[in-house]
Amino acid sequence: MRAYERAVKRLAEVKGFMPERRPLLEEAFRHVTSSPSPFLILQAPTGYGKTLLSFSLALHSISDASLFDRIIHVLPMRSIIEDIQKTSEEAFGFSRTKMMGSSGEFLHLFPLNVTTVDTFTWDVLKLNTKRRHLVKAGRGFGYDYLTQASILTSLIIFDEAHFLLEDDSMVTAFLAVLEFLTSQRVPIVVMTATLSEAHRELFRRYAEKNGYDFRVLSPGGDDPFVERELKKEITIEFKSGNPINFIEPGKRNAIIVNTVERAVGLYNEVCSNGSYGDTFEGRVMLIHGRMTPSHKRELIDRLREWRDKPFLLIGTQAIEAGVDFSVDVMVTDRAPVNSLLQRFGRVARHGEKRARIIVLKDAPASPYPEEKVQKTVELMEKTPVHPRVPDTYQEIVTAVHGRSVSVINKTLNRDLKRELVKLMSDPGKRATDVLNTVERLTVLGVSILRGFLVPVQVNNETVLVSPKKLLELHSSGLIELRGWDRELKGRRDAYSVAKAVALGRKVEVVFIGDYDRERGIA
Repeated sequence: MRAYERAVKRLAEVKGFMPERRPLLEEAFRHVTSSPSPFLILQAPTGYGKTLLSFSLALHSISDASLFDRIIHVLPMRSIIEDIQKTSEEAFGFSRTKMMGSSGEFLHLFPLNVTTVDTFTWDVLKLNTKRRHLVKAGRGFGYDYLTQASILTSLIIFDEAHFLLEDDSMVTAFLAVLEFLTSQRVPIVVMTATLSEAHRELFRRYAEKNGYDFRVLSPGGDDPFVERELKKEITIEFKSGNPINFIEPGKRNAIIVNTVERAVGLYNEVCSNGSYGDTFEGRVMLIHGRMTPSHKRELIDRLREWRDKPFLLIGTQAIEAGVDFSVDVMVTDRAPVNSLLQRFGRVARHGEKRARIIVLKDAPASPYPEEKVQKTVELMEKTPVHPRVPDTYQEIVTAVHGRSVSVINKTLNRDLKRELVKLMSDPGKRATDVLNTVERLTVLGVSILRGFLVPVQVNNETVLVSPKKLLELHSSGLIELRGWDRELKGRRDAYSVAKAVALGRKVEVVFIGDYDRERGIA
């Protein structure tokens, strides 16, 4: 336990807090470092401090690499990566971030490697898209075996894995990766705040099929965190109307909505009414996913400075997970239960005694499935929920996302999964074979990962946009395409650009407008 204790001490020094005991994390650390083949599901609520396990296991691997050489922490969203990377660098200085558009690294060689699931999937497939030109020309293999080997000797942590299983375009690739890793007996930890019975059963099947020591850990009623949180008075109300009407002057407020357009519209509405600026003494902020990484870091740092002052934060899913802030009042669009619980995790996060949450029943459900959103609202209206006590919401999670693995199998492309596993596991399939297969599938319109997002260059940084948004920006004269010789007329052309970029072709998408330091690319 020495590495665990060192990690706790160092984080306390950097963050400036008195550490509270986490029996669940201690048990998880002991299990992972003592079992010859651990497969652990760590189900703990937002704010519990689950990433402490990553830091402590990385420290452990430095002195004892008998079970794993390093930690690879895989996340579904870039916004969470930036926060973990900042903490890791401040406290330990031994991590490296690896995600599209932000890194030239090819191997996972640091004690702690933090990456997106998209980049991780390409690496398991032995395809480095940045080396696509060399691979295509037959002048190299893009570190294919080496990159994959650096994964196979690691412990993999899938953080908030439920996002991957609930994303129809991602589930096939994720399950292919899971099948390959478990066939190689790679140690695995799944960390999540919300996991349905169907998800848990799926992981159990993969683990038992390959002889893992499978365990599920969640905090009990005597856990110090749960005991403390139960003393807080957190009310959840369901209302309709303009979210701005529910904010409370003199308190820390957050409005979280489902789309960038809605967030920007609300921000403009607030800014056009000078009284809000006066009420919060200028502490009004907008954060969403179409901002540059440095811009978001700057905003998050400013948000931390406002910790004990009244403010109004307006944002999207980009702040529902991984951004460490706390509010007294949260107004949120309706969404599936897992997203709502992530958002609820931002209220009364520290020493506060009470908080208020308002869920807007008349808000648009998009981009989420209407059926899951509606079922979430109906069940939450009937059932008292405490956002950081799993026993109070577990049944709702299962009711919304299913009890049977067949729910997941409905969206599974079995032929594609079989082909991906073959590419990963067959040593005769090198990067050239993978690239040829991916190109063939892409031409057929088959997405290996989550759609085809387009990295847009903004002042030497990268912002990901959808093909639809790419078309809008291009039509407005805000985008320049370099290395693309066709006219961009409609959405099909925009998807062609996205596919070309995904395959690593020499196509650059450059934002040539004036970047808005308040609103980002909006």
